[in-house]
Amino acid sequence: MTWSDALKGVVGNLVGQAEQAALHDLIKGVLGTEGLQTILSKLQSAGFGDQVQSWFDKNKDSLPITPDQIKTALGDEHVQQIAKSLGIPVDAILAALAKELPQVAETAGPAANPSASADASSTPDPKG
Repeated sequence: MTWSDALKGVVGNLVGQAEQAALHDLIKGVLGTEGLQTILSKLQSAGFGDQVQSWFDKNKDSLPITPDQIKTALGDEHVQQIAKSLGIPVDAILAALAKELPQVAETAGPAANPSASADASSTPDPKG
């Protein structure tokens, strides 16, 4: 291996690490609270509600979600739209979403929790 090959490898690793670090903010920025809530609602509707709720419960460990589960819940077309908007391959965006969604949801807090709005609408107002 030449020194230029080694340098390319180091630069490639640094770029890859920077991309990974930026993915959290990139996903958060692209989705926004409304988009995040939509994705979380779709995950709940697809049977992954336990995982989603664990991301909002500070007293429990976050349950993981897999790229395949995300693809199942969102559908191929939605995943491709997200990947296209970020300029990232579908496999990479699925892996990133699986890794980052729990943290993005936790950071967003109750405003992004699709169950919170449903709970609030079904709970009677004690002042009323």
